Amino acid sequence: MIMTIDENKQVVRAFCAHFKDARIGDLLDAMSDDATWWILGKPHLFSGAGTKSRAEMERIWGHLFRHMKDGLDMSVIGMVAEGDKVAAEIRSHADLKDGRVYENQYHMLFTLRQGKIIEVKEYADTLLIATMFG
Repeated sequence: MIMTIDENKQVVRAFCAHFKDARIGDLLDAMSDDATWWILGKPHLFSGAGTKSRAEMERIWGHLFRHMKDGLDMSVIGMVAEGDKVAAEIRSHADLKDGRVYENQYHMLFTLRQGKIIEVKEYADTLLIATMFG
């Protein structure tokens, strides 16, 4: 099944929408079993940095969502797509249980295969993430 550019963009939009309600199962379902997620940074300075498996992302999301009142609003600002790749500019917002507000900006490069996300490369303010979530 070959997906069109518009279909790939829709997969990314739907994926980002799952963060709002902290739907980890839906996030995982959108990813292939062998999917990887790379996060900018040096792992010895920020434990979230580097390449993570789908299972590792499940644990990371569980940790993050425990801090949030209502999930993470991941608003897609814009997208550019070519072939099986979708580049997305995203802004996040979450009210945390301790009263703080988490907001970040991301650039994510998604690679898709047959309607599933097989790779994500995430560029964000990792110092902010480490400060907010440890």
